[in-house]
Amino acid sequence: MKRPEGMSREAFALLGGSNPVIPSHLLDGLKKKDKLAKPKASTKGTVIYRYKQFKNQARDDGLELRHWVKGYKDANGRIRDAQEGDYAFAKYNKKVTLYRYDGEEWLNIISRDNGLAAMGWTKEETDYLLDMLEAYDLRFVVVADRYNFPNGPPRSLEDLKDRYYAIARRLLVAREGTEATLLNNQLLRQPYNAAAERARRAALNTLMARSNAAEASENEILEQARVVEDKRKAEHAAASAQAAAAAAAAAKKNAVAVVPKPPPPVAEEAAFNPGDLIYPQDFHNAPMQMGMPSLLNAHLEAFWPQPGVYARGVHTRETAAAQEKQALGSSQKNIKAFETAVAESGYAGLPRYHSRAVSGAYLALRGELLALLELRRQCQARTDVKGGGGKRKKGDDGGRGEKRQRTAKRPYD
Repeated sequence: MKRPEGMSREAFALLGGSNPVIPSHLLDGLKKKDKLAKPKASTKGTVIYRYKQFKNQARDDGLELRHWVKGYKDANGRIRDAQEGDYAFAKYNKKVTLYRYDGEEWLNIISRDNGLAAMGWTKEETDYLLDMLEAYDLRFVVVADRYNFPNGPPRSLEDLKDRYYAIARRLLVAREGTEATLLNNQLLRQPYNAAAERARRAALNTLMARSNAAEASENEILEQARVVEDKRKAEHAAASAQAAAAAAAAAKKNAVAVVPKPPPPVAEEAAFNPGDLIYPQDFHNAPMQMGMPSLLNAHLEAFWPQPGVYARGVHTRETAAAQEKQALGSSQKNIKAFETAVAESGYAGLPRYHSRAVSGAYLALRGELLALLELRRQCQARTDVKGGGGKRKKGDDGGRGEKRQRTAKRPYD
């Protein structure tokens, strides 16, 4: 094993074969000047500690204690604490929300409420309860264990909860003025029910007080009840299956054989011609023939599709595309002219609702626009013929054609 760099020969000789040197990343690239470099001084000053007196803002008794406090001393000798302001741990003093009344609220609200007066609590005992709840952070179990009002009747855990929550709800409503703004408050949404709580605790005590023999007997009874219930379910299922089989046999015996009528054969659809388009003045949502699908072809006739599921909107768009392709072909010039005619019609979008009447009117509109485009093309062709759109005579272009003919080179010259 090679001696590590930076280790003396004597120290390396002390190592035996059973104690290999563990390489450390601290030695890699560590220079001597880095080892001897002093830590940089803090810009806040020199760190000092002082034994100072402090007061906890979470306490009400004004107790003052002392502890060591970290601080900084600058070049001018001024000392500043690292933690300024209130005591750092005072923020952890969290207190529960406790609803208490004052003298006026007791006279005008609590003492005049018939429901609260019927509980049989005095103001002194209620104050004692609120003081206990404030001291033990609304831990009712702890309060019930320590509750001992002088010359007062015994109070159960449910009595303490019922008294406090009834007062809290009454104070909330009185301070807010109405219950409409307190619908989301937990005290009003789920008011405490002392009777239900007593019944629940009684049932729990009964359950926990059962002996092993009573629990085994109850489990045996539950198992027998489960077996009886499963048997009843099996019998009911068998009876239902037998009744269904008998009804099916009777229906098969009384049924009349009906030969299904095959759909008419799908004939080869002729090419679409906008000039031959004849459509009714109105399209109805209901087909004219029973069993006829409410679909239309490019000729705006009732369409017998192949068996399957068809969406009328998708079928209408496909039919419109077929109309355009058959009438215009693949010429971009004709397609552009048709788009211009559609824009001029004022309805360039797709129908929002694809009923049979809307789909038929939409296809009829596109067919009329295709027919209009064809009439425009024929009219333009006749105008060109009447205006002398044939060959130009020699000299009509001012001799430019003859000049181009003389200067052009032909590949076969």
